[in-house]
Formats: sequence, C-alpha cells, structure tokens
Amino acid sequence: MSGDAARWLTGGVILLLVALLFLAMARTWRTRSRAQAAAVPPVPVPADPGPQVGSWDGFTVATTRADQPLERITAGGLGFRSRGGVTVHEHGVVLHHAGAPDRWVATDAVRGADRATWAIDRVVEPGGLVRLRWTATGAAGATDLDTYFRFPEGDAAAALAALQGPTTKHEHPHTAGEGTN
Repeated sequence: MSGDAARWLTGGVILLLVALLFLAMARTWRTRSRAQAAAVPPVPVPADPGPQVGSWDGFTVATTRADQPLERITAGGLGFRSRGGVTVHEHGVVLHHAGAPDRWVATDAVRGADRATWAIDRVVEPGGLVRLRWTATGAAGATDLDTYFRFPEGDAAAALAALQGPTTKHEHPHTAGEGTN
C-alpha cells in the first residue's frame, strides 16, 4: 500500500469513528429524553391562568433536577439554552422556551425562587441567574426541578420578586441559592 493510500485509509477510519461517536451521542440524548418524558410531562397553559402579575424576557439557561445543577433535564424542550422567559399569573407561572410550547407551572407546584451563580455549563457573576424551583408531576411521580433564567439586569429583581410571590402564599421555604440571595 502506498503512502497516499494509507493516509486516505487512516483519514477514512478517523472520519467513521467520529461519525459513530456523534451517532452514539444523539441516541443517548433521545433515550434520556424519552426516559424523562414520563417524569416531566408538558402541562399546557390553562384557558384562565388568572390576572397577570408580570412578564419578563431573557434567556432560559437550563432546567435541572432540584439541587443537582449538573443533572440536565432534556424532556419537553427543557434541554437547551434558548431565548425564553416567564409570565407570572395569579394561579401560576408560564415558562417560555423558544422552539417549544409554553409550559404551565401551577402555584401549588412552585417551591421557591432565588438567585444562583451557575448551572450546568453557565457561570455568571454572583447572583446573576434567577432560579425557579418547582415540582413536575407525571406518571413517574413528583420530580423537583430548578429552572435557571438570565434576565437583563433591571428585570432580574422584578422577576425574582414576582416569582417569590406564589411561594409566600403557600409557605414553601425559600432557599439561599448557593449563598447568593
């Protein structure tokens, strides 16, 4: 075998291995999403969510299992960082994710809201993220989740105050969020 043929063969084998790696990654992501779909089912926004308290646009950074900021939830469009935000109503919260249907979190499912500094692959200044703590109830039972948002600086405090409103009505504990409240 000549030198050129060996280089082409080596290059082809490397390309095949890279393609197989990407195929395995995509298959793992799909399997994880299917497994989580029963635990975190999509909940559509009700016809009457109550009066609107406020709405804030920014970025949805991640949704993770509660107190496990490296355990990404991939089901129902929650797996990717995207443009997004929240709308707080009297009876609950609407989570907006670009490219996915809006998701409803009833007031009874909101467990708290606070500030955070990091989640998965995003680190910001201390307290730069707003974390909504909520519970999803699906076929697999209740799953406590944390959704992290990044709002423009002036909007973060107002969004946090509005998100903390439903939790004070139901006497859920407020947590410090990595010591940055």
